[in-house]
Amino acid sequence: MTTALHQITMSYAVEDDRLLLRISTTEKKEYQLWLTRRFVSVLWAALIQVIEKEPGAKAALQPSAKKAVMAMQHEEAVSTSDFSLPHDDETENMTSDTGPLLVIGGKVIGGDQGVTNLILQTRSGSEVKVALAKNLLHALCRLLIETTMKAGWDMNLVVGDAAGFVVPDDKTQVH
Repeated sequence: MTTALHQITMSYAVEDDRLLLRISTTEKKEYQLWLTRRFVSVLWAALIQVIEKEPGAKAALQPSAKKAVMAMQHEEAVSTSDFSLPHDDETENMTSDTGPLLVIGGKVIGGDQGVTNLILQTRSGSEVKVALAKNLLHALCRLLIETTMKAGWDMNLVVGDAAGFVVPDDKTQVH
């Protein structure tokens, strides 16, 4: 049986110098995973490769235009996410006996119809598989950007080049 993703949150644990990724499902099950700086670096490169293959970014011929398109698509996708909600604590923590699982490897597989499959392999030998629609892929990227900045990891993670396009100050749509 496949369960749907309910929520993804991320925080930085100073004492462990790791990111805590919390993934919960609509069936109220939660998985807690530790992400190291080294793993985030590898994961980020794989996520960017998938984003570069999205329609629009893929079609842009000039590298600067491609980066601008990627940045616009990223901003558009994350605008549908609500990052202000606290993590839903009414879930069953599936890692409560062991504590968060340390992620040591994984795969990012760009799929059909804009769904990206993220497979995280843990030190204990288990795998956590997550299917991410385009907006969730970009939301995960935003969480990684913000949390690595809070951690002071100086990874300079960015999606595209936000300086490549101008957004009006007001909320007026421009066509």
